[in-house]
Amino acid sequence: MLADSSVTFDDSRWPLRFVRFVGTPTPWQYEHYLREATASLQRRERHLSITDLTQATLPTPELRQRQILWMQEHEGLIREVVLGAAFVVTTPLLRLSLSAVLHFKPLPVPYLITAQEVEAVGWASARIEEQGLRLVAERLRSQYGLPTRVYA
Repeated sequence: MLADSSVTFDDSRWPLRFVRFVGTPTPWQYEHYLREATASLQRRERHLSITDLTQATLPTPELRQRQILWMQEHEGLIREVVLGAAFVVTTPLLRLSLSAVLHFKPLPVPYLITAQEVEAVGWASARIEEQGLRLVAERLRSQYGLPTRVYA
């Protein structure tokens, strides 16, 4: 466990929530993350999340198990409130860990696993636009230098 581990939340681009992990969170930090995620669900505001794991290290088996249990406990709210989830992962070991969690408890919403934050934002902005929030989606695309309009 790293002394400089952290979990941060950024809701400044709501309905897109960014969560960033650095190092391996302590059990206390992970419980704080889960409390924040629960509070966000309980607001019942539809949103997407991008979880940045590019600076994370491998979570402990206990943290992975805790994530699975939390997902089981909140599956209904996740399905109701979350429009999608993207994960930015750059290391094969973390990708394998994430895949293992999603194997034991699949997400009940669309998700993307990518190595590029810009790809995650492009995917999330398309989901946001599908909800009728075209201006929000275009603002996100503009912030990341993506085309402001996606054509199918």
